[in-house]
Order: sequence, then C-alpha cells, then structure tokens
Amino acid sequence: MSHTNFLFSSVGDNTNFDELWIDDSMNYDIYIIYYGNHVETFKKYQSKVTFIESRKGSKFQNFKYFYDKYKDVINMYDRFFILDDDIIMNVNDINEMFQISKQYKLDICSPSLSKDSKLSHKITIHKPNKLLTYTNFVEVGYSLYNKNALQKLMKQLDETLIGWGIDFLSIYCNGIHKQTSYAIVYKIICKNPKDNEKKNKHRELENISQYNHRQQLWETFANKHKLRPYFTLKTYTSINL
Repeated sequence: MSHTNFLFSSVGDNTNFDELWIDDSMNYDIYIIYYGNHVETFKKYQSKVTFIESRKGSKFQNFKYFYDKYKDVINMYDRFFILDDDIIMNVNDINEMFQISKQYKLDICSPSLSKDSKLSHKITIHKPNKLLTYTNFVEVGYSLYNKNALQKLMKQLDETLIGWGIDFLSIYCNGIHKQTSYAIVYKIICKNPKDNEKKNKHRELENISQYNHRQQLWETFANKHKLRPYFTLKTYTSINL
C-alpha cells in the first residue's frame, strides 16, 4: 500500500482495465476480484495490480466480501473508487477524481458520461463548462466514496443485491436530503460502453445467478427495510469551470 486512494473492480475476461487505468503516475492502489475462468488472464492481471483474488459474483457482492474479509486493508485508505470493469477512463482522470472528491469534501461522487455511452439517467451526461453539480444521486457503476459514506453503505448492504438499487441505497444510508455531499463531476468524462460495443456483445454479469431478477431483489430489499425503492433525481447548485 503506497497511497490513501483505493480503486476496486470486479473483472472478467473481456476488459481492458489493465491497459487504461494503470501507469506510473497513479495516485491510487488497485484491488481486483477476478470472476473469470482463465488462469493465464488471472496471472496477467496479478502482475499489474496491488491485490487480486478469484471469486464469482457481481461488483458489489465481491466488494462486500473484500470489505468484510480485509478490514485492515480498508482501514489504510480514505477514498474508494468502485468501477465497472468496462468503464473507459485514463489514469489522469482517475487521479483527478480522487483530488476533486477530497478538495470539495464529497461523500459520494462520479465522473460524467460521454454522450456515446450507455445511459440510464440524463443527469449523468457530460455538461460543458461545469466542474461539478451537486445532486441527490450518483450512479453505481463508477462511484467514488469517502470512507465514512462507504462504511454507512456497507452496514446496510445485502449481498443478494446485484448492482440494481445500490446507488439509491447509498444515498438513503448517508442522508437523502443533503445538498452539498454528492456530486457529478462534469469536468471528468468517462465512457460506459454500450452492450453491442463489448467484445462478446453482452454483459458478463448475465452469467451470474439471479442477474435477471436484480430489480426484483432490490425492490424486495427496499420494501423489507421500509424504503421507497426509487426517488426523484434532483440537481442542486453547480460550480463552473
């Protein structure tokens, strides 16, 4: 461990993370759970990252496993960038995400998405001339947490959840009415590739048990804990470039 910034991803066999997120200028350490099936691929990744372990599961299922098992490692870091393995970003932009998160004392934040990305929420699309906009929502595929916000999420996170709803849960755990704690950093742009752009034209997550029921799993969890499954996405003040 040589930094206070922690980058985590659960990676398979159809990712270029090791070509995009790694060079000598990193201000972060990389921790990987490998859910693929090839020993040689595992060894290739192993030679490039701080930590790797082989385990099946989705990104947050595997992160929850790591968080519970390696508390001594978690305690050495201040900020945690949890990325889908297909997110296209470079080292400079990842470095700056950590810097902006710290400078503006953000609990949870994310980069914006390029217009040619796979989009789920309009507020995530890149806006020119803005450094960041405070929001009540940060999408789960590329979210950066400070330690306090992450700890609150981990206390409530159920390992049955497969991505869907964890972005809403993150806000519920940290305070839904806060207006300067969560932000989309429009200065930084990443790409979330569309499914037809992927190497095998589909998401490897589709191989995970219960993947097709991930929305139902979240809604059942939310109802059990007396949460509204979804809330209206809002933007608050912006900081311009």
